[in-house]
Amino acid sequence: MSGPEKIAIVLATYNPNPAYFRQQIQSIQSQTWQNWVCHIVDDRSQAESQQLIRDTVGNDDRFICHFHAQNLNSYHNFERGLQSVAADSTVTAIAFADQDDIWQDHKLSLLLETLRAEQALLVHSDLELIDGSDRTLHASAWEFESRHPEKLTAELLLLRNTVTGCSVLFCATLLPSVLPFPPQVEVNWYHDVWVAIVAAQLGKVAHVRQPLVRYRIHGSNTIGVVRDAGKLYRELLVWLSKKCRITGKSYLIHRNLSHAFYLRFQQSTNPEWRDPFSDRRLDFGLGILRLGWQSWQAGYGSEGIALRIWALKLLFDLQKLRQRLTPKLFKIG
Repeated sequence: MSGPEKIAIVLATYNPNPAYFRQQIQSIQSQTWQNWVCHIVDDRSQAESQQLIRDTVGNDDRFICHFHAQNLNSYHNFERGLQSVAADSTVTAIAFADQDDIWQDHKLSLLLETLRAEQALLVHSDLELIDGSDRTLHASAWEFESRHPEKLTAELLLLRNTVTGCSVLFCATLLPSVLPFPPQVEVNWYHDVWVAIVAAQLGKVAHVRQPLVRYRIHGSNTIGVVRDAGKLYRELLVWLSKKCRITGKSYLIHRNLSHAFYLRFQQSTNPEWRDPFSDRRLDFGLGILRLGWQSWQAGYGSEGIALRIWALKLLFDLQKLRQRLTPKLFKIG
């Protein structure tokens, strides 16, 4: 390859806050790695927001703006961005960006260096949590949420995502396996977990325990953070906060993501692998308990999530069993 590698940045926007958006653009322009192109993929913002985007990037031709007439939500909007990147054969690595964060100026250079040094398919970093006034809330998102991403596998990512999109850099060679995104009628998982699962299934995921993104937490965030996410006590507190209501939706979300993973990789997965979230057999959640055990053994830290999903799968299977035993009283779903 002649010359430095070219990085494509996919920046998804929707009616961005003007001040936050300007800071994000400035932090991208200030990167020490300068051979990049940024695809701004707008999800049908209002006209004044679209003009703000044009005015902010000005005449910097490294920014390519895509204004779409159809609103798809962030998941499929990032997919549109990757489809635009796929048309550029000169791109060797891809990063995601949100519209309201701030990047450290060496983010791209350090991630690319780590990606190549470790011969990984994807690399991601820790994040500093900041508020709407740029004040530090916590120096490490990984510590705050008790993340242990070094222990992740494709299966454990099905249980809990520990990879944040705006901290990621991945090889462009992943695109044929990433695209198209699995369809969702209602968005229940996001672009970052899907790309991370694909990378973990096909190769190595590398980790940088250094915050390279100032990740903004504010009222209009699509995704926030939760202290000690995945721990048993945290899951119990969430359950109590919902007045002990059980809906089963979270089990269905994990089931659908796991099924999408199986459909994409059924030819390359271990033939002995059995989908732990599948509703096609009555196992009363034993597959999920095994996954929780794997999490505990590896130190991944998501046993609380596993127990919650197991309880929902248990109820799901008990209801199905009841329907089978009393077909005249219950309709088969």
